[in-house]
Amino acid sequence: MPLGGESTWQAMQQSYRINLMQKSEQLQHRWQEYIADNNVQARTELKRISHQLTGSGAIYGYQDITDSARQLMDLLYLPFQDELTQRIKEHNAYNELLEVISKATQSHNTPGNELQVRSSHQPSNKQKILLIEQDNSTALQLKQSMQDANFQLIHRPASADLIDTIQQEQPVAIICDISLSHDQLTANQPWLACRHLPGKHPPLIFIANDDSFEARLAATRAGCSHFMHKPLDIPLLIQQLRKLLNISKNDPYRILLVDDDTDVLRFYRQALTMGGYKVYTANKAKQAFDLLYKIEPELIIIDVNMPDCNGLELGQIIRQNHELTDTPLLFMSADNHTDEKMAALNLAGDDFIQKPIAPWRLLMTVEARVKRSRMLKQQKRAVIQRPELVQHIDTLTALPTLWQLKRDLSAKLKHQQPFCLMKIDLDQFHLINDVYGRTTGDLLLQTIAWQLAQLLKDDDRLYRESGDEFWLLCLHINSLDLAAQFAEQMLLRLEHLSSNFDVTIHFSASVGLCLVSDSRKQIDDVLQHTNTALYEAKKKAGHQYRFYDPEQQHKIDLRMQLTHSIRQAITKRQFSCAFQPILTADKQLASFEILARWQHNELGTISPAQFVPLLEEQGLISYLTQQMLDIGLKQLQLWRQYYPDLQLNVNFSAQDLVDPELCHKLTEQMKKLQLPNCCLIVEITESILIQAGSGAIEQLNHIASHGFSIALDDFGTGYSSLSYLDKFPVTKLKIDRSFVQRIDNAQQDKLLPAIIHLAQDLGLEITAEGVETQTQLNYLSAAGCQRFQGYLFSKPLTAESIAKTAWFQSAQLEEKANAKSNITNSR
Repeated sequence: MPLGGESTWQAMQQSYRINLMQKSEQLQHRWQEYIADNNVQARTELKRISHQLTGSGAIYGYQDITDSARQLMDLLYLPFQDELTQRIKEHNAYNELLEVISKATQSHNTPGNELQVRSSHQPSNKQKILLIEQDNSTALQLKQSMQDANFQLIHRPASADLIDTIQQEQPVAIICDISLSHDQLTANQPWLACRHLPGKHPPLIFIANDDSFEARLAATRAGCSHFMHKPLDIPLLIQQLRKLLNISKNDPYRILLVDDDTDVLRFYRQALTMGGYKVYTANKAKQAFDLLYKIEPELIIIDVNMPDCNGLELGQIIRQNHELTDTPLLFMSADNHTDEKMAALNLAGDDFIQKPIAPWRLLMTVEARVKRSRMLKQQKRAVIQRPELVQHIDTLTALPTLWQLKRDLSAKLKHQQPFCLMKIDLDQFHLINDVYGRTTGDLLLQTIAWQLAQLLKDDDRLYRESGDEFWLLCLHINSLDLAAQFAEQMLLRLEHLSSNFDVTIHFSASVGLCLVSDSRKQIDDVLQHTNTALYEAKKKAGHQYRFYDPEQQHKIDLRMQLTHSIRQAITKRQFSCAFQPILTADKQLASFEILARWQHNELGTISPAQFVPLLEEQGLISYLTQQMLDIGLKQLQLWRQYYPDLQLNVNFSAQDLVDPELCHKLTEQMKKLQLPNCCLIVEITESILIQAGSGAIEQLNHIASHGFSIALDDFGTGYSSLSYLDKFPVTKLKIDRSFVQRIDNAQQDKLLPAIIHLAQDLGLEITAEGVETQTQLNYLSAAGCQRFQGYLFSKPLTAESIAKTAWFQSAQLEEKANAKSNITNSR
């Protein structure tokens, strides 16, 4: 519903333009005083005027006035550093402001109506009233009045299909214009049939031109609840409807608006009044203070920059009265200085909002605060024992919270209504707060809440849980296709919001959806299933949505079970290891890669793809690395008795690389086992280098300087940046198995030979992973690979199994033969 008609808006615009001319004269007068002798009072007045124009320009449709006034205001707040330079900047800003004011006052074009917003961003449940009326003009007149009274009028010209209409529309009351004779009215079959419908009968109001006793008697016998004669008194009709339906008319919320700028007062008073609030205004602090006890406001909105007594001082005076301690204060200012914001927030837990304030945001900000204020006053004692009474309204967006969502879900499940529950989560929202500040973050959340609310149908509901999480309860969605269409529409709208702010904010959202048709589900199950779907959506890059799938829940349950037991597995050293050989082209043993294995006592073998991410999330991956080093290096010490040049490849994580003592620990461990540093190969991936950050270069250079080898693993699967090969001290390159698999499928593209050729030019030793066929081996050998790893040679084996392989059986026989020969020679 529009908050202001065109005539109202045009009148406000005209008044604003007249005031602009007055402010232009004030600006010029004060500017002359200021430049004449550095008049401090004149400078203060210039600040005040530019502050007012900053707050009022945009709301009246003149954004350029707001921008120019803010530029001048910011300069006037700066202390002098280079007086001449600053004076030139001030003069230019002053002239620019005068110019845009002149254009605004001379323009005959009326900017778009900024007041054309809905009075509430949450769709209301309007009760249906059925009107039986042949006169369309009467119906149109009633329709608007009913809508203003929060009723939905269903108009039918005749009562022929009355029963079907009642059953279909389910009206809470019926209004009928009667022109029948008294006998016809009493015998009218539809009315008689209505009285025998099952369930509660809606009250029936008859309206007629005939106001005789006989007409009223006939109406009573036909089941009439109330009788009214024409011409119709519509306010009285609505009052009677409320009485019949037991609807009490709530007193409008009372708001006190304090600002020395009459243009701002006029605009926000209009917006709040048409939004259903009772608004009182004051342009001075003393006047506001005198009003406090007369009107008992439920919210006080105060401009910070006022003469004589500023807004913060007024706030302190208000807070000194114990009767007003629960009344919320909302401070506003066009100046965004941090100290003012903090002072406002520290005064009594109150809030700050920056001018200019769009009407929809003002309404959203006000709604939650006045509701909580009234609730606190009405239920002050109960709130102490039951704080949840005021915790179901979000103070930032005025949306209901998770507490209310659970109540609504309970009602839907109880009445076996199918619905779709969605959860929206902003990806990496904390970065927006970190980069742009919490004020911008709050504005983004309010804007998102407003935009999402515009997509809702009458019976849908929007909630905010906390932070950047929103819930949508959609009753009009009962299929996967409809849900998918709605989710796509919602994400598209959010995607287009990035340029709606002073700075361009790039963000994305993820959505989890759960369709519910089984009333046997519990509330916690529905919430958990929606969270599970959201978790799956967030695995992909932004603007994704996913539906709940029982298989997903199984994965989540499995993950939770592993999360609980993995710390114990690390502590008790329950991880074992396997070794996969790496060979030269002539199949000579060159190295072993040690691979972690976990045999869960209940779930059996757990893949590294499952347990490695869990260890990284819990910060335990470095413990696993150390355990693999302990086992692997001791085993290498034994094996090097047979193969003196044998090496060991160990995978390192990003958490390992940020350990400043890593190189020292490795050096000490090698020294203790009397192993040369060159026999340990530190394997890292491209993604690890990115996670470890700039410190990784220094760390790897330090490790390499001590004689350890650095191998870049899985090359080609990540960013495949050639800069890594140049910036980092990599001496070995391991080509990912995905490239090797293409060889047998006649898909060997030009990239594999190019990678090998590049590595050769850089002097890197090349290892091919995942070699499974002789064809692959022949191709890779011809291309220039030096080392090979894969099932063609051996799967990963335990140390005991390796000891039984031909490599070590032959080595042991050779060793025995050499020992026997040495004995013979000695004789």
